[in-house]
Amino acid sequence: MTKNQAGSVALVLSGIIFLLMFISGNPLLSLGHGDTQMRFATRRRRVIEEAEEAPPREARSALEALSTMDPLASRDASFIRTSARVYERLVYAELLRLFPEFSVSQEGIDNSLFDISVVTPDRHVISVELKALQNPVSTSVVHRLAGVVAISITGGLLVSNQRLTRAAEEALRRAQESGNKISSVQWRDESDSAALKGAVLGLLREVGYISSNGH
Repeated sequence: MTKNQAGSVALVLSGIIFLLMFISGNPLLSLGHGDTQMRFATRRRRVIEEAEEAPPREARSALEALSTMDPLASRDASFIRTSARVYERLVYAELLRLFPEFSVSQEGIDNSLFDISVVTPDRHVISVELKALQNPVSTSVVHRLAGVVAISITGGLLVSNQRLTRAAEEALRRAQESGNKISSVQWRDESDSAALKGAVLGLLREVGYISSNGH
């Protein structure tokens, strides 16, 4: 029993909206009742926009926190695009750290085909294709990389946050056995950096590079 009918209506309406959100999984964009305004989905947009400008590690932490608090964020097109860009910046920064003696560029030798190029002082090149995916890497990605590298003198490295499917692993193995200088490595964070470095060095040996220290 209350005389505050407007307040009671607002509470009931809010409860209904939250119940619908729970059932449907959709975020609440806004709710107004008189002077009462509630806005929630703008938080997702704000986090994504700030991640675009933040240093890559901070951006990664922010996006991970957002996806934990807001599971539907991973289906948001802007979240997916920003996550891919942040992933590219992370891999680029890690390659710079791992290979200070090389020239590492965020533009491939052919900008339309690769995301990063790693060039040794004597001009041996590893072209890197990045894939930040929601699912394991498919055979079509491997076939595309193999086709491009087959007509070039560079080595081709696929770096993804996801593992290869079994079919993609088999396609990669067949391409390598046919003489195609390609490789793949899963890189999710700095714990995978030893594998990333090993993949780059292995391809450099494939294309004829021998460093001064024998690595």
